[in-house]
This record gives sequence, structure tokens and C-alpha cells, in this order.
Amino acid sequence: MLPAINVKRTVHILLLALVTVTASLAQDTRQSPEVYPGTIGLTAIASLPKSVKEASGLEVSGSPYLWTHNDDRFAVLYAFDTLGNLVKAIHLDYPNHGWEDLTRDQQGNFYVGSFGNNQNDRRNLAIYKIPDPESVKGHVINGEIISFNYADQHEFPPPESQRNFDADALVSIGDSLYIFTKNRTVPFTGYSKVYRLPQEPGKYTAVLHDSIFLGSGPMMQHWVTSADVSPDGQWLALLSHDCIWMIKDFQGHKFSSGKIFKIPLGDFSHKTGLCFSSPNKVFVVDELEFGILGGKLYAIDLSPFFRFSR
Repeated sequence: MLPAINVKRTVHILLLALVTVTASLAQDTRQSPEVYPGTIGLTAIASLPKSVKEASGLEVSGSPYLWTHNDDRFAVLYAFDTLGNLVKAIHLDYPNHGWEDLTRDQQGNFYVGSFGNNQNDRRNLAIYKIPDPESVKGHVINGEIISFNYADQHEFPPPESQRNFDADALVSIGDSLYIFTKNRTVPFTGYSKVYRLPQEPGKYTAVLHDSIFLGSGPMMQHWVTSADVSPDGQWLALLSHDCIWMIKDFQGHKFSSGKIFKIPLGDFSHKTGLCFSSPNKVFVVDELEFGILGGKLYAIDLSPFFRFSR
């Protein structure tokens, strides 16, 4: 006699198998970035000013100076030259709560991303819009506020598998701002989510615009810690602790539709800010750790990579 068949259990097992196969196929369709053969090294050209202990974010304006800020405590933008000399400091009339990145629009306005959210439980996310700080005559400036929440976050914090609401990176393209998340999911999914916001002050709900698969781990080596767009608008650069991802040929600001490259830097440190200084060159800063590691300004020549990517 044949054994009795538990139909419900059999159906359940088949459904689980189908879900597993479907998930596996979905994962297999993810296209990992093309890795640049070899490394492109960083050249340390200066130590950061002593007042910049936890550099976070980097931007240039019309002059040869660079701008950065600390990621907590002091609500100050610092301008310094490529020798590391502090040349100007502007105080913003807002608290520094998780300031993570700087970007600049076509009119010269600066945007300070106050969206550091390590625990994924923050509710007061903001971006501060200010005029070009080089045009400021005094030492204090009142900015305008773009406050926002994420449309797909409903728990503070969410379960570990959904913790992808921290962010360290911001760019300005056209009339929009794009935020790139710092993925803290467990298990790690490898995606940086992209949220889009207008550049005008106000209160908004940031809708998920895109998601970019950057790699399956380790987590810390796939965190996006800063971003910038090349002067010609053709390349998006995403910084991490030991690499830069470069994306081109994206359609309609859907960055995941583009060709993604990964450039190993051959160096691991707490890198926190990146900006283009010319079509072929970027500057990078890292945080000062333990009083002795990092705290530097680096120059990176991307010319070898651009020749490779043609």
C-alpha cells in the first residue's frame, strides 16, 4: 500500500521551493560592477586643518578652495586650500546633527545633507540650502530647510533586514537632489537606494527613485560614503572606504541603468568626502582616527581609468 500523501504539506514544500528558485534567479540577474584591473592610487597632498577632526563631505566652489565640515557637533563649513591651510569658516544657524555630505547646484548654492542615521531611527532628516559660502561676507549664515521623510520607512528602527535608511551621499543634478543610502541590512543586500528631492525649501516625502547593486559584501566595503557628478554630467562617482564606483550611460537619472565600474584604491580608511576638481581628477578626504590615522586630503588621477572604460 502506498503511504498517504499530506497534500497541504506537499503544496507548502513546493511553494517554498518555487520562492527559493525565484529568489535565486532574481539574485543571479544582478549585474556586479566591472572591476578595473589593478588599482588607482591616492596621493596624499595635505593634512586637513586641525579644526576638521571628522571630515564629512567635500565640495569646490569658484575659487581653488575646498569646503568640508565635521559630521557632528560644530555647525561650521570650513574652506581650506590644497596645502591644508584653513582660509575661511562659516557658521550655519542650524545644529550639526549627522551632517554627511555637501553638494552644489548650477547656480552655486550649497546643500548640506543632515541625514546621518546609523540606527535607522531618525525622524528629523533635513538638507540645508545656503548661497555659495564664498559670497558670504560675515561669519554666520541662515540657510533654508528641506525637511523630509522616506516614503517606504514605517518603523523606527525597522527590522535589521530593512535597515537601509542611513545616508552619507548627496548630489545635485538639474533641479533635483539625489540621496544615496548607506546599506546596513542584515543579511546584507548590497543595494544603495536612491531618493529624489526638489531643491526648493519645504517639507517633503522622499520617494524611492532607484536602487543600485554595488556588491554582496563585506558590508563596510560596500558603503556609499560620498558622491559627486563629473563636470560634464556624464559620470556619477560613489565613494567607499577602499574604492570608487563610476557609473556612465545612465538613462533619465536612473543610475542603475548605466554601466557600473569599480576602481580599487589599494587603501582602506574612513573616507568620507569626494568631489571632482577637473574632468579627470577627484579630491578625497578621510576622517582622523585615533589622532594618527587619516585626516588627509588626497588627489586621484582618473585618466588611466577613463582610457580603460572607453
